[in-house]
Amino acid sequence: MKKPIYVMLLLLVSYAPLLAQRPGKEDRREKVDALKVGFITKKLDLSSEEAQKFWPVYNKFQDDLEKNRSSLKTLHLDHYGKIDQLTQAESEKVLQEMHQIRSKEVEISQQYTAEFKKILPIQKVVKLHVAEHEFKRELLRQLRESRRQ
Repeated sequence: MKKPIYVMLLLLVSYAPLLAQRPGKEDRREKVDALKVGFITKKLDLSSEEAQKFWPVYNKFQDDLEKNRSSLKTLHLDHYGKIDQLTQAESEKVLQEMHQIRSKEVEISQQYTAEFKKILPIQKVVKLHVAEHEFKRELLRQLRESRRQ
């Protein structure tokens, strides 16, 4: 079990040069997702039984978050460069939509946290949130390093 974890960590450390090669967006997404799976699996110390139950739920969680973020991005793009031309009422409506989308993200997180608690001990659910944050930080650090080179 430890050997795959070391392989994933090795991939994570070597991720920066991969970014520099500028693979397609989909290729990068797949690589990041694979690294994230290894990172989270290691941090949560998932048993094979836990992993089998956890990953399908987690993947659905990520899909739902991505759909929600896509809605926010669409809203931003729809109004990009036009904000100064919006009326007071239109601006208020856009702002309310932004808040609704962000509130939906919190709802999604709460919903899936409840699902995760059915699968994992509460300590591992907390570790999940910490691990996601650590993964993002590590990925950004690797990206910054690759751009310096």
